[in-house]
Amino acid sequence: MVREEAEPYLWRGRFSRRRWTCDCDCGGSAVVREDSLLSGHTTSCGCWRDDVVRDRATRHGARKDDRRRPEYQAWQTMLHRSQDAPVCARWRAPDGKGFRQFLADLGRRPTRAHRLVRLDPSRPFAPANCRWVKNPPRAGVPRRLITVRGRRLTLRDAAAEAGIAYATLCKRLERGWTVKAALTP
Repeated sequence: MVREEAEPYLWRGRFSRRRWTCDCDCGGSAVVREDSLLSGHTTSCGCWRDDVVRDRATRHGARKDDRRRPEYQAWQTMLHRSQDAPVCARWRAPDGKGFRQFLADLGRRPTRAHRLVRLDPSRPFAPANCRWVKNPPRAGVPRRLITVRGRRLTLRDAAAEAGIAYATLCKRLERGWTVKAALTP
């Protein structure tokens, strides 16, 4: 709705276009050139454009305060690792549908300690094979194994069994101590 005439638009020191102060339906206001009003080019104070941009940025509902949600990050990581393990077609759907299906199947991550885990590593990422698991064990091969009394243990397990700090065991081995000496409290 046009409220009043504003200062004229000057271009190269000459009067060029009339400008009008307009009130928007959202409660905001804007100063608009007359030709933009008459052509219908300007229809809001800018709030409509902001809404369109917000909708484009959140088409799958995964942005909050301009940060990616953990569920979206887990989904993206899963898709990027699809060379290692295939992902079901339902979760690979285009235009944000795949993420929405992923979210519908698994739900939001319950806590920060939960991680996305495949129950059977030999099967693909799919609703029946994935869960949010609290503090899952580290995947892959442990970085270092040592033999203690005929058993192969990770450094962390050996330190816990011996009753010493993991960092202490690592430092001792780094300095060249024997395994037996490093494991003494």
